[in-house]
Amino acid sequence: MKLLICLIGVLLHGSLLNAQVTFTNSTTNNIVPADQIMVYIDNASETTNIKGFGLPTVATLIDLPYTGSNAPLTKIEALRGMLMFVRSTGEAMVFDGLVWTKAFEVEADNISRFRINSVSTTTGTVLLPINNTIDKTNYLADPLKLKTNVLTTSPNINRLYIRQTGLYRVNVSLNLTNGSGGVFSSRLGATMFVNDSKRFQLLETIANYDANNNKVNLDFTVYAKQGDYLTLETLSEIGGSASFTVSNNSFVTVEKIL
Repeated sequence: MKLLICLIGVLLHGSLLNAQVTFTNSTTNNIVPADQIMVYIDNASETTNIKGFGLPTVATLIDLPYTGSNAPLTKIEALRGMLMFVRSTGEAMVFDGLVWTKAFEVEADNISRFRINSVSTTTGTVLLPINNTIDKTNYLADPLKLKTNVLTTSPNINRLYIRQTGLYRVNVSLNLTNGSGGVFSSRLGATMFVNDSKRFQLLETIANYDANNNKVNLDFTVYAKQGDYLTLETLSEIGGSASFTVSNNSFVTVEKIL
């Protein structure tokens, strides 16, 4: 029995060695960086004998397998977790069996961020339509599920649904245009509603970005219960222009802090 175990160990050890490719400073290696293989790197000339693994590589994102016209229609479970390195972007990508995403992109599980759809007003007040599109490359994500399974028609498009009772910080970054040389009110802001009941109003001095664009950044902190929904509306100070457009380069970010 002991002999059998020893023989199995020797065979396994031999197979592992045969599957290993070693990088050293030796000029006798035939491996080149363009080879799409996994390699075990062992730089024996370093005093610390640095070791590591190299991933299979492709030149660009479109060279990744199972992309474009070759993208699978259903998840390939056997390939879930496959890693490849893209040389043009310098990033490792992971395949979930259906799509490729950045392998080492850290996503906070307590922050959701959405784009605000373009909307205009001639009265200074208009509800902000919140787009539910997920685009992690542009930092649009919804781990808090505030817009998950929410209709994209009124009134739901304006609402952020609270899934967990807690304290939330809501940041509203508005890019405003009026096309008439900056005759905005000196202060612009937003109103926050909880279940259609007015809770907060904030006015901030606008920052003039250029002749026709102004920016304002607002922070709300609100305690909300599971099942509540938040809506946001623009607010214009009396005495200034009430006509402006909120561009789709505006965003709302929600962080659960407690």
